[in-house]
Amino acid sequence: MRLFLFYFFVGICILLLQSTLLHLLPFGPVVPDLALVLCVYLGLYHPTMGAAVGCFLLGYSVDVMSSRLLGVNAFAMTLVFLAVYCSSRAIWLQNPLVSSLVVLLAAVIKGAALVLVWAIFLSLDGFWIGAARYIMSEALLAAVLAPLVFALLRRGETYVRKINPGV
Repeated sequence: MRLFLFYFFVGICILLLQSTLLHLLPFGPVVPDLALVLCVYLGLYHPTMGAAVGCFLLGYSVDVMSSRLLGVNAFAMTLVFLAVYCSSRAIWLQNPLVSSLVVLLAAVIKGAALVLVWAIFLSLDGFWIGAARYIMSEALLAAVLAPLVFALLRRGETYVRKINPGV
């Protein structure tokens, strides 16, 4: 239960950071997608039904806070969790460099899913060029930050397990 509360608290903090403070960073309109990094972490190290539901709810929360279409990010985050879960069963993913590569590929998958859904529901001229540049920038930024976020999550998880050894 404490581990659930830890990830719940981390998810809320990530949503708050992503929607407020991270916009102040000097990366232009690109904001690191820490919610995606959390979904990848859950897919790699906690592949349970609860984690899948958590990724869906995290994506839906992103939709509620910043999207015109509800459910788009929820779909993308669930798709990312599923892709990471399937790939983690086939490849050994304990190296931080490989984890960064998985985050990069997950960000590309999420971007492709978002572009596909946006293309189905909204037709915008010139959308593809800007979207591709933005998706790759966001993916690279998330991949660079992934080892740090993974280390912080592991440290927090270790701390929670020390408090309650039965977790």
